[in-house]
Amino acid sequence: MDGFLRVDNPNLPSSPTNSFMADEVASICPLITPSPPTNDLINPLPEPEPDFSIGRELANKLHHVGGDGTSDEDKAESASSSSSALAESQLLNHRNIYLNRNGNNEEKEQEEGLGKSQTFQLTFRNPPDNYFFMSWNWPVIRKISAWIYMSALVAMLALVIAMISTLPKTCNPPTYWYQGNLLYEIFPASFYSGKKNMEGDFKGITLKAEYIQKLGVRAVRFNSIFPNPNYPHDFDNITSLTDIAPLLGSLSEFNVMVKQLKARNISVILDLPLYPYIKSLAHKKMNTRNETYAESNVEFLRQEEVTREYDVVEQAILHWISNGVEGFYIKGLEKLQEDSNLVESIKRWKTILGEHRVLIVSDTFISSLKPPALNFILNNVDLVDIRLDVSQGVTSVSRQIKSLQNNTLYSKPGMPWIHWSVGDVNSPRVANILPSGNCTLGVTLLQLMLPGTPSIFYGDEIGLPEISDLTGERQDIRNLHQLTMMPWQNEKQVVLPWIKGDVNIHGKFDQINLINKTVELRTESPSIYMNSVYKEGVTKPNIDVKYAEDELLVVQRWYPRRKAFILASNLGNKMLSTDLSKLLYSGEVVVGPRPDSKAGTIIFKHISLWPGEAVIAMLT
Repeated sequence: MDGFLRVDNPNLPSSPTNSFMADEVASICPLITPSPPTNDLINPLPEPEPDFSIGRELANKLHHVGGDGTSDEDKAESASSSSSALAESQLLNHRNIYLNRNGNNEEKEQEEGLGKSQTFQLTFRNPPDNYFFMSWNWPVIRKISAWIYMSALVAMLALVIAMISTLPKTCNPPTYWYQGNLLYEIFPASFYSGKKNMEGDFKGITLKAEYIQKLGVRAVRFNSIFPNPNYPHDFDNITSLTDIAPLLGSLSEFNVMVKQLKARNISVILDLPLYPYIKSLAHKKMNTRNETYAESNVEFLRQEEVTREYDVVEQAILHWISNGVEGFYIKGLEKLQEDSNLVESIKRWKTILGEHRVLIVSDTFISSLKPPALNFILNNVDLVDIRLDVSQGVTSVSRQIKSLQNNTLYSKPGMPWIHWSVGDVNSPRVANILPSGNCTLGVTLLQLMLPGTPSIFYGDEIGLPEISDLTGERQDIRNLHQLTMMPWQNEKQVVLPWIKGDVNIHGKFDQINLINKTVELRTESPSIYMNSVYKEGVTKPNIDVKYAEDELLVVQRWYPRRKAFILASNLGNKMLSTDLSKLLYSGEVVVGPRPDSKAGTIIFKHISLWPGEAVIAMLT
């Protein structure tokens, strides 16, 4: 075999790589050009011309090995074509293939001792037609898969859209319904008469439910609806906590009124004059014993009767809750603050009311308490009524606001909110205590800008004054002149028979639009409706008195990551102008200063306001 495979050709050049380059260099740097690189690259050696004589010689030698009469060329061509056809046929049919070195001459080679032919076997798997998934309807499968994929995409898209649509539009701090919203205090007998030319009643309040809603009120607080032998003149000295004064209507009419108000998202709160009720019981005790009544005689009731009357209050709360009432202002508790059973009773009352109903007490009662009773009461009441004193001017108002910033109510989160009132059933009308009757708008907007829950006494929103008793014929009801009958726009003035007075009372109804805008702004802006800022367990007031001179009051409200607002209010009786550019730069007017004013930019370099005017601006 060596003779058959040897090639003798002295003219064939040797490979420069194999002959010149060392093995270790070739293995280490296989990508580097062999040495000498420079001359070979520049002047490469000429390629040798192919010598076909080697192939002919090899073919002659193979011819002699074949041993048959067939010419070499025919045999080679025949073998090549037959082998190619056989291999092609077998490869296409995916069958087992056996390749022999010399075709059918295997036995002859074995006999001549030329060596044993080697057999190569290529094995293929079953043809594709035999796989089970090849019979599937793939076009239909592809369509179904596409529809499933598209359906999944649509479902995921719909889910994302639904999640986005259900997200809150604002991320304002949450509050209860009685925190930060506007309350409206009504004396029912003077509000509106459903019977005409008679005292006010529940039916009249029902007829004016739309007006209350337009004002932006969240809850109506009724001063007194309980019976009294001389109601409404002597409305405090009640005889029952569960009955209704016949003058106002029946319980069914009360329920109709509550439903009409609730349909407008307006809750009902009742005043419970607890101490006057207990005092009336003392009157009865004195009368039965033929003893002269004195204030000190109430003391003997505290141990024997007062605790039992607390149970009556509990029954009254349950009764009115069943009739749709959602809160109570318990009055006169400061007269009972020494009673050891009072704290436990208030705790029970709040437990009955639950988390979503409101319990209100006065600031006078809170101020009369001492620890630990004070802590128990603050943990069981929701609002503390504080009267904003505007009769002493803006300096007094500023001092009152600043003093509250260090008050117990701002000591920590969870404390009761302030219930702001300016006028009420027992105080003079705002229009009569200010230097100018036009100042009612400035005071009302100031009240709506304070932190806490504002409460407007009926008629103050339109600048309603007290009864003008020029003749002095009604001195017997001098203490009730603030309970003026409510005038109504585009309606004939009605004089209620129980409290006569000047029939020429007119309200400034154009102020209602400004009040409504402020209420809407307050509802949307945490800077205004929040009573403070809670941060890291500490409560910080979010109100700052910027300016308080010459009856001009400037108050700023703010909240973290929210717009800040400023109120400038003239509570004097003359036009005031001042430069506030050292304190403020500019802002966008949101409300005021007049009902016909339009929104615009305000520069605090020169600000002028007429008596009673107020402007609310968003700082920029």
